[in-house]
Amino acid sequence: MFRFCFSRSDHYSDQSMETTSQPVGNRVMPRPDVAWVGFFMLVTLGWIALIRVSSAEATQHQVGWRATFAMWTLMSLVMMSTTAVPVLGALRNILRTGSIAVWWMFVATYCAMWIGFALFATSLQRILTDFGWVEDHRSALWLSGVLLLVAGAYQFSALKENCLTQCVAPMTFFMRYWRDGIAGGMKMGIRHGLTCIGCCWALMLLALVGGMSNILFMALSAIVMAVEKFPAIGKRVTVPLGVMLLMGGVALLALQFIFGAQPTNHLHN
Repeated sequence: MFRFCFSRSDHYSDQSMETTSQPVGNRVMPRPDVAWVGFFMLVTLGWIALIRVSSAEATQHQVGWRATFAMWTLMSLVMMSTTAVPVLGALRNILRTGSIAVWWMFVATYCAMWIGFALFATSLQRILTDFGWVEDHRSALWLSGVLLLVAGAYQFSALKENCLTQCVAPMTFFMRYWRDGIAGGMKMGIRHGLTCIGCCWALMLLALVGGMSNILFMALSAIVMAVEKFPAIGKRVTVPLGVMLLMGGVALLALQFIFGAQPTNHLHN
């Protein structure tokens, strides 16, 4: 699915970027953008729900598959919707005088891609749990070190570079991959959703060890991934972040080797 990061250019549909306004007395005041108001209300409600759900989950030791999938879905949608503000802003400017349905279709299909990621992450978590790599403290430390190394190394990969390039330059993305109409919004949402997954999957999987019930970890991760997508400073964050992740992974695994704590396997036939 990550082939989208390397796709060739497509045509771009030039749309007006004028803002709408209405007179108020002797001044002209901008009209509130209903799309943005609705979007930020949904994101805010999502963060509130995430705080409540994570607090409840912190008191439970055993969580079923459905609850795990629901948590991954909520976490993915809330965190990645927050980081998608630049690209959604660019599309909203392009469609300022066009159909708002195209914008919402883009949002919906972008979110659908992250729901698919949540399904994958849930399945991975259940497999690791069955093998005892999540619940067991010693095994969880080994898993943490490995995931930190994977996430750190991925920061320096060509795939990460290509996906991040599209994320930090949303107008360039739309110039290359523009499609007209609601169907076009769907195609662009799918493409950008897969591109975003290609950029952030390794960082998101750190939730396996950072704690899905840890709202501080989720908020910090969302901030880091959002900053990484800012056009002005995004690529300046990638290398230092990768170095810190690699150092953390090496340090954690080194401690395990020094103290001789071996991972355990709790899988029962």
